[in-house]
Amino acid sequence: MKIVKILGGLGNQMFQYALYLSLQESFPKERVALDLFSFHGYHLHNGFELENIFSVTAQKASATDIMRIAYYYPNYLLWRVGKRLLPRRRGMCLESSTLRFDETVLTREGNRYFDGYWQDERYFAAYSEKVLKAFTFPAFKRTENLSLLEKLDENSVALHVRRGDYVGNNLYQGICDLDYYRTAIERMCAHVTPSLYCIFSNDITWCQQHLQPYLKAPVVYVTWNTGVESYRDMQLMSCCAHNIIANSSFSWWGAWLNQNREKVVIAPKKWLNMEECHFTLPASWIKI
Repeated sequence: MKIVKILGGLGNQMFQYALYLSLQESFPKERVALDLFSFHGYHLHNGFELENIFSVTAQKASATDIMRIAYYYPNYLLWRVGKRLLPRRRGMCLESSTLRFDETVLTREGNRYFDGYWQDERYFAAYSEKVLKAFTFPAFKRTENLSLLEKLDENSVALHVRRGDYVGNNLYQGICDLDYYRTAIERMCAHVTPSLYCIFSNDITWCQQHLQPYLKAPVVYVTWNTGVESYRDMQLMSCCAHNIIANSSFSWWGAWLNQNREKVVIAPKKWLNMEECHFTLPASWIKI
């Protein structure tokens, strides 16, 4: 049996579910399931979102299933404490703290429990069509989204700025600063002539105050997709022709799901403030 722990915001959940799909394909005779228990008492983001957004179904691991391989934690708090105190069991596969890609993940025989974010396209590249199908968004209904969708042409650019929870967080802050976005916009303009910038952010005021001088095309600040509808921002990102992303799994997926074969994706080559970090972006993306 293979169990994948799911936790985090939407982008993280999508990486974990993509690994789940890859394990299903790699081990067709084994049961593959998700551990969702840590969402109990987890108050960040919008909880487990995948089944509410996409037409996905997944096997759910029971407490008994988990205890055969790893440790069963009925809620988020106990998991936070237990993972620091209890030793790793033989079947537990923990993601490297440096985010180094582990090529053995999809070949490990026997009962395995996967705990990590697995933010690397190589974990599911062989089954990318299945992942694309799983992450098919429902049709837009809101007027603002439909109106913007009509304006998106072959030169539209999605630009994502993540501040809010990143500001003051030593792991994330300072990577995608104003200089990054200024350079990213310049690089984008060297490849295409933007017709429209769609700005997505949890700090629109900062974007309006700092980015506007560098945006030499019409701009739409997308402010209306909030709460449980926040995923619509990712959907719109995927509908734009090109993408400038932040060091965020949310806009990573917005760019990856973009099916424009001529897309230009610009991303930060540094993902986290760590002395050793082996996070790897897709080869075709421009890293700055």
